[in-house]
Amino acid sequence: MMIIGYHLGMVRTSGHRAGVERVLGDAAGPLCADEVCEALRETGIGIATVYRLLKAGVADGSLVAVPMPSGPVRYEPAGRPHHHHFECLRCRRVYDVGGCPGHLEGMLPAGFALEAHEVLLQGRCAACAGGAAA
Repeated sequence: MMIIGYHLGMVRTSGHRAGVERVLGDAAGPLCADEVCEALRETGIGIATVYRLLKAGVADGSLVAVPMPSGPVRYEPAGRPHHHHFECLRCRRVYDVGGCPGHLEGMLPAGFALEAHEVLLQGRCAACAGGAAA
């Protein structure tokens, strides 16, 4: 494991950061810190290191935090095309979904200016609904 620098007195390792980036890049949707840690369990990474790397990724713009109303903040790589999310109410996994209803400005009260939006669909994923594996 190669040390690539010191930040606020903490050692960052390129191996752990690369692992976090790989796990998030390969995921079907944004992951919480516990899910990232579990995916990297065999590397020996601890939850504190995962949180540190996620925070650093958000700070440097390589990751985006995705707040969820019913659970922990999730993270995904920055720079992905505009998309929304589906949360399974049974297993609590979150998936990316394409498409956007668009033209939301027409829903705003007079004088309001839309700057951003997030659409969260909720239900059961294919595995939890009894269909094909998710």
